Amino acid sequence: MKNNYRFDLSDYLIHFFRDIDLEGPNSISMPEHMGWHSLYEDTYLPAIFMLRAALKNGRLWATWSYRNNVRTIYGPNPAVCFTEMPIAAFVESSQLRHARGEAMGEVALVFPKKEMRNVGVRQVVYGLSEEPATWPKTARDGSRTFLEQEMPLAEQYRYVPDVSSRTRQIDWTHEREWRWPFKGEVPVPEIEGCVSDWSEIPGLNFYLEKISGISAIVKTAKQGKLVAGDMLALVDAGIAHEHTFSFVLVSDELPSTTNIQDRQQLSLAIQSATIDLDQYFSIDANSVRTMNTWFRNEVSKIENLAGPDEYGEFGGCWLWLHDGTSLLVRSLIKKKRIFVTKDGRYLAHLYGYSDGRSLRQRQNMTEQLAQRVKAQFNVDCCYFSVLNSDDPDEVPFHAGIEDDDIPFFNNTWNYL
Repeated sequence: MKNNYRFDLSDYLIHFFRDIDLEGPNSISMPEHMGWHSLYEDTYLPAIFMLRAALKNGRLWATWSYRNNVRTIYGPNPAVCFTEMPIAAFVESSQLRHARGEAMGEVALVFPKKEMRNVGVRQVVYGLSEEPATWPKTARDGSRTFLEQEMPLAEQYRYVPDVSSRTRQIDWTHEREWRWPFKGEVPVPEIEGCVSDWSEIPGLNFYLEKISGISAIVKTAKQGKLVAGDMLALVDAGIAHEHTFSFVLVSDELPSTTNIQDRQQLSLAIQSATIDLDQYFSIDANSVRTMNTWFRNEVSKIENLAGPDEYGEFGGCWLWLHDGTSLLVRSLIKKKRIFVTKDGRYLAHLYGYSDGRSLRQRQNMTEQLAQRVKAQFNVDCCYFSVLNSDDPDEVPFHAGIEDDDIPFFNNTWNYL
């Protein structure tokens, strides 16, 4: 409709992330395992860590949105919350609220509103025509439920109090909130407050739902590069498709939020900030041929200089290349010389090695190959191996990395 073309409306829904203090009043139950890519050791979890973890795991948690230990979402269904505020307004508001210490982060995942409506996301209902004389009491399980004659159970997740009286004022309409309800069984952890895996927490699986046009808002260029790399790895691994992701907007690079307040200006800003994934899939044939020939020859040279087979432990061994955006990696992927694991590692097959060599010997040979790749293309890499298995997703695995300061890892201490 032509009347919906207004600067105060948006085509997107935003799910923002906040910094989390696991020892603070607004702490949450964190999974013990979020994938080998996500590491945290302290009690402070920055918002960008949570965004990357959600992106890598493909799930937004449905919660009860507790405030002061009381659920703010009514009824039987926890929900994922979004805001409809325009992107420019989100950037400006998040910066101001974060600076004041409020529970609102400056990074977010952005979803096309049309796509989200199709999977069941709906606007909240602010208040009722007649508020109940007695508010729902908190049950033993923490739930707060209206009588069905006041609001159907299936719609209670949408209710947000909106009260204006002499004795009480509640107004959250500025949030412009939308919610997606989780309608499956809500599991109860075996140990209170302990969840073993990210997937055990109810939520919206956005890769399973095949949502297209997912984007991100981040604060710094470093964060933007990491998030774009995550998106590319997910496409390369076949977890997401080439149209799953759209853009990454770096708020620190915007001269002013007034520059993106109407749709035309926003479109131009997004265009200039877009991570063009197509460039990584369109590699010229000559580069592909040259890179693959060089790599094949180097593997053969190392095999020929390695000496006799040394017998020992069995296992798979690959070259782990850390930068999925490099021309070498993109060229080797074209010929299926590189594949991507479930966790997002770019691993190269080493077909030229003798099958009779021990795992340790092949690890040493692959370290030599890594040095040659670094010298020729300035691409960091190392060996990656799995003991007693040819499956790269099995454990125990070993890697020749010296630290965790590589794009693969999403850790809590590498975002300053």
